[in-house]
Amino acid sequence: MRRALLLAVLTGCALGVCAGCAGARAGHLAGAGAAGIAPDDAALHPNRNAPYLMPGGTPKLVRRATAEDAANAAACDPEVLSAEEIAGDMNGVYRSVKLAFMNRGAVPCRLGGYPAIALLDADGARIGNIATQRVSSTEVLAEFGKQVPAGVKTSASVTLMPHEVAAFEVVWMTGAECSRVSRIQVTAPGSQRTFGITQPMKICTGQIQVTELRLDVGDV
Repeated sequence: MRRALLLAVLTGCALGVCAGCAGARAGHLAGAGAAGIAPDDAALHPNRNAPYLMPGGTPKLVRRATAEDAANAAACDPEVLSAEEIAGDMNGVYRSVKLAFMNRGAVPCRLGGYPAIALLDADGARIGNIATQRVSSTEVLAEFGKQVPAGVKTSASVTLMPHEVAAFEVVWMTGAECSRVSRIQVTAPGSQRTFGITQPMKICTGQIQVTELRLDVGDV
């Protein structure tokens, strides 16, 4: 009797072990099947809830701009430009902010000269009693007590490859009781499109200085 009972228990255990192995194998195969569709086969099984997957859409390569493209570059289309503040400086009562236009297009373009500057108050109204003086970058370096880097040359225009920037500086003298400015409105040379940049300023002497556009190293 006891021998029969022991045999029954051993048989039950063996069946349980086999069932567990089968279940584990089935689970492993299911996991392998799920892993098989990601990520390499994801395009064959698109997610219907992903708005960025368009039916029939495929990535497109954009040709890299060449030296020949740069040599034949046309004037920058204002619609491919953006404008940002990229740096600032001070020396005593002198203050400066470096602004830059970036070429966000796919091909090189040319930009040069002096940007047009308008100063706006807190209500967005243009401040008309502050004059703009055009100066060179070397004059500004001197005002801030810096040496002119060797090999720096003034150019009538710069060629901007995609994502390169042409920078310029706005310089002013500050003080406690001076005209208050909230924003700078800039326009690229030869363009009518304006860009507004928030820049609180206290301007004395009723004048600001603006430098010419120069090719600047770095990204916005």
